[in-house]
Amino acid sequence: MKIVSILVLLLAFSLFSSNSAWAQYYPSNTSLTVEALPAYSYRADDGTTVVLGEVVNHNSFPITDVTIGISFLDQNDNTLEYKTGSTLLKVVPGNGKAPFSISSTKSDPAITKVSPPKIAGFTPSSSREQVLSIVPGHLQIASQLSLSGTIKNGGTITSSGTRIYLISYDAFQRVVAISNAEPIGIGPGTTSSFSITSTPNSHAKSYKLIAESDKYQSTITDVTDVTATLPVIISGTSVTDPQGNKYSTIPIGAPVKITSELRYLGSHTTQAYVYYVQVKNFGGQVEFIGTSQGVFLGGSDNATVTWNPTTDGPYFIETYVWDSYYSPLASPGSIINVVLVKS
Repeated sequence: MKIVSILVLLLAFSLFSSNSAWAQYYPSNTSLTVEALPAYSYRADDGTTVVLGEVVNHNSFPITDVTIGISFLDQNDNTLEYKTGSTLLKVVPGNGKAPFSISSTKSDPAITKVSPPKIAGFTPSSSREQVLSIVPGHLQIASQLSLSGTIKNGGTITSSGTRIYLISYDAFQRVVAISNAEPIGIGPGTTSSFSITSTPNSHAKSYKLIAESDKYQSTITDVTDVTATLPVIISGTSVTDPQGNKYSTIPIGAPVKITSELRYLGSHTTQAYVYYVQVKNFGGQVEFIGTSQGVFLGGSDNATVTWNPTTDGPYFIETYVWDSYYSPLASPGSIINVVLVKS
């Protein structure tokens, strides 16, 4: 059964609206042509607030010194801190994109939201030849994200300080994570290996690579060979009475405890989750949906939902674990078959 059969859930993502921007220098007819796309923010382990996003250069010429401004706000929209940053690529190609990452200076729990990113400046730039060619290998996603690949320098000089970025996008094409390999030097006409290891974002749906050195760049390259191992395992699901005794048959109206053992394999110190139980009759109709919320504190947990059946007949039980944003944290649990008999 597919998880989508559980419930029609409204996704309540708060998407920031796009903002056209102003520049420090305008060639003729090119004003308002650099745009900051909707951003994604989260609280890091050190308590700071991180904002990730992407800048689009709608000009036909490359730009540099791109400055993005972010306001960190409290729940009443008061500005607690204003911070500026730049794109991770020094040069944003004409009609190209570049990611950015900006963090609050302080670990301030009063920060509950951020303003939409705004472009505070940019200048035209000379281009960087896109002669770096990336060949991604297999991307494995489990408690850690792991990717290896090769990069070739097709230029005539050494590509010094070459940085390779792995960009993770959610279903709305927002940047939700940025990882990078250690900077490397690549001789002219030679190929080097690279690897990237980081903590995955559960909202990520697609991945791209891009590289830049002191002289050269690559084009954006899709990562298509992806295998995901979800961080939670559902096992040991039991169907009992309130005292923990197993039912041979279940009387109508009797409370039924449905409990699963949840094993957490993730690397986060804490991970909030929602445990879903869905009961269907053998015709596929949903009889009951129940939820239980919890938090993994670095280990395992037990989750329980209580069901009071109202109709006799044969049923089966499905179990799922999602995060607070309706992204799966586990593969569906094993289906449990139950037979109800009138008392």
